[in-house]
Amino acid sequence: MNFYESIKLHMGKRRLYDIMFFAFLSFFITSLENMFPRPIPYFRIGFAFIVIITILNIFTLKELILLICIKNLSVALLFAYIFTPPFYLGLSGGIVSVIIMKSMSKFNKVFSLLGLSILGAVANNITQLFVSKYLFKLHDISFLIMPVLIISLITGSVVGVLALLFYENK
Repeated sequence: MNFYESIKLHMGKRRLYDIMFFAFLSFFITSLENMFPRPIPYFRIGFAFIVIITILNIFTLKELILLICIKNLSVALLFAYIFTPPFYLGLSGGIVSVIIMKSMSKFNKVFSLLGLSILGAVANNITQLFVSKYLFKLHDISFLIMPVLIISLITGSVVGVLALLFYENK
């Protein structure tokens, strides 16, 4: 029995500890990523989603959403941006991307980890774009859709390839 199969069998408090462990792992990766300068303001690759993608089939949707909430709350507390626009953008994008990836993971014959990563990146960034329209009261965001899609394809591909490498070496 491998690591992933044993986690699927955990119940009760042990299951919560597993969620906390992966939330901490995601938090740690995001914290490291936030320490480096960004070429575009508010832009980051999203390396923490390597963890999310590799555990997608271990946890239920509710557990994954809890994990995303814990991770985003922890990062926002550490970097002192709790309840600010970046917090809401990250939380909404993370939740929507997990919902999309978890729903599409049921079609594992159609979507690989790379495909799920790209879908998650697109969902995350498009969600953040629409949420920012309302948070920042932007009138027109149509000119941003194409650059956001291109960035999502690039970042989703990078994260997906790395997730494939980690998943195959488990």
